[in-house]
Amino acid sequence: MDVNTDKQSGVVSLNGPRVEPSNPFIRFSREDIEQSIGSRFQQIVDRDPERIAVKKDDQAVTYGSLNKMANRVAHAIRSASGTSTEPVALFGGNDLTAIAAILGIAKAGKIYVPLDSSFSEAWAKFILQDTKARIVLADRPGRVTSWLSSAHILIDGECLDADWSEDNPEEVVSPEALSHILYTSGTTGHPKGVLDNHRNMLHYVMRLGNALHIAPEDRMTLVRPPSSGGALCNLFSALLSGSVIYPVDLKQVGLTAIAGWLRREKITIFHASGTVFRHFAQQLTGTDQFPDLRLIRVGSGQIFEKDVELFKRYFPGSLLLHILSCTETNTYRVMFLDKNSPVPNGALPVGYPVEDMEVLILDESGKLLAEGEVGEIAVRSAYISLGYWNDSVVTDSGFVGIPDPDGRRIFRTGDLGRLQSDGCLEYLGRKDFRMKIRGHRIQAEEVEVALLRMPEISQAVVTAHKDTNGDDRLVAYITSGAKEIPAVSQMRATLKRSLPDCMVPTRFMVLESFPLNSNGKVDRQELSKLELDQPTLVNPFGAPTGPIESVLAKIWCEALNIKKVGIHDSFFDLGGDSIIAMKVVAAIGRIFPWNIALADFYDACTPASTAQLIAQKAPNKERAERVATLYLQVNAMPSDEVERLLAHERTKGQAKERSAPTRKDQP
Repeated sequence: MDVNTDKQSGVVSLNGPRVEPSNPFIRFSREDIEQSIGSRFQQIVDRDPERIAVKKDDQAVTYGSLNKMANRVAHAIRSASGTSTEPVALFGGNDLTAIAAILGIAKAGKIYVPLDSSFSEAWAKFILQDTKARIVLADRPGRVTSWLSSAHILIDGECLDADWSEDNPEEVVSPEALSHILYTSGTTGHPKGVLDNHRNMLHYVMRLGNALHIAPEDRMTLVRPPSSGGALCNLFSALLSGSVIYPVDLKQVGLTAIAGWLRREKITIFHASGTVFRHFAQQLTGTDQFPDLRLIRVGSGQIFEKDVELFKRYFPGSLLLHILSCTETNTYRVMFLDKNSPVPNGALPVGYPVEDMEVLILDESGKLLAEGEVGEIAVRSAYISLGYWNDSVVTDSGFVGIPDPDGRRIFRTGDLGRLQSDGCLEYLGRKDFRMKIRGHRIQAEEVEVALLRMPEISQAVVTAHKDTNGDDRLVAYITSGAKEIPAVSQMRATLKRSLPDCMVPTRFMVLESFPLNSNGKVDRQELSKLELDQPTLVNPFGAPTGPIESVLAKIWCEALNIKKVGIHDSFFDLGGDSIIAMKVVAAIGRIFPWNIALADFYDACTPASTAQLIAQKAPNKERAERVATLYLQVNAMPSDEVERLLAHERTKGQAKERSAPTRKDQP
């Protein structure tokens, strides 16, 4: 396979035989999509009710047991609301209870509306009001109570015991019935609900399952709660193909423990965003082996040279899957790479067609462009979203034209791209101000509207800024006419009251004025080129006072790509997020041999507090300080020599601790 690079776009063309999975699997037929999600799930249950469906930690649940749990949910919902098709909201985590509830909502013929712990109260209330969802399922009702009015019926998911029938609901749900509404960022300051039906979801399972050769023997990860389109599709891809789904909370497990977990559970398909994959792979060593892992699926976005190099270095027996998707279409392009694939020196193309999903390249007027011309990516299919809930104007602007005789409609994605001669699609970024941050599509205007509600802010522009790893971070650029500009912690706290966590910028830049283009508009490209300054914080800078604090400040500077860190500076105010936090905790663990959990780090998110936590975890503070001092002394040496010396210091300290005499007054 040869590599050609387009110097203008930086996207490579891979010429040669296409790589595809070769493992045996049960092909999903077109007849299988002409039913409901619940009916398809029942087919899988009937094949082998004793097969494991969900496994988390030490808990393993069979398809038969999961079906009974889902049936109890379905009967509880219908008892409260009858058989009419209506939205039902679910507040749950990435766990068995939420999975059973999603299936139960589908079996009841209701419309699944996810609520997530990252949602602000304002965002959640808007969704409940917009959908008019009367029924709210929650496994942690305490958080949800403040979102509800007297008109809502709250069902505690943990209380759905055997008092409810475990039999399948009798009513047949049509494949055309609405199945879910997923809310994404909108341009008006409010989220917009993407709605779809059972047939379209089953078609997604068909086209992805047939492309990936998903088999009952597969063990698939679920790394995000099924409140997003991608995670919900991952869940159904597994359960409607007879595979085992493995929910995992990366915040609890941490990057350093993921490798052992993948091996222990013999995971075959690992799904991760590009950001998670990069940070995870960077923690690996040459001794890490993954004999069962056949496929790594990297979420929609761009993949670069260093991503392919990391894949080839640590996963020679696996395939790397690159996809392009959006909530309105789900996956519509795929590309596989293996250990023999060439390493690009630019962004990787996003691949080749999947069943019934045709890509068109259109100009501004909607005219079809020729091969090699750059334009907006549009998807034509009979299996794309039905539109936006209660918003015909926005629906008509995104879904153009009337269905053709085959029922196909066209959705304009807002992404730029072009088709290569072999039909491979290049993704060239956004044509508007929408961004994709760690799998979430975000409309810049919505964040800007929230910023401008603060009286101290005169102007606000939000863009994506690539960090040193090539990951996109949300950056807010603001101007202010006030004498005192709010500190980062204040701005973050204000935004979190109206926006979900994924839409809160990680960095805030205060400017005297914005750069303008020739049309007098803000030049967003010039903004993205500005070097990010140290943020304005509440606490004055405090220099490290000991070796532990010095080591932590050094780790934070490297992880956050900033010049200095004060011991009282908040990690999140400096631009940190959950992914960088996992990286920092992993770095701390490589130096200090005492387990610092990610949850502990969230509670102690300043160098001073983290240093105290390390001192408490260590046998004594002096031991922790000796390790820190040694690290500072030898840090300029090669990394393997540093690790050898640190390991020697740890072993020496542990030997002393074992040989220390026991006090007489100890039991």
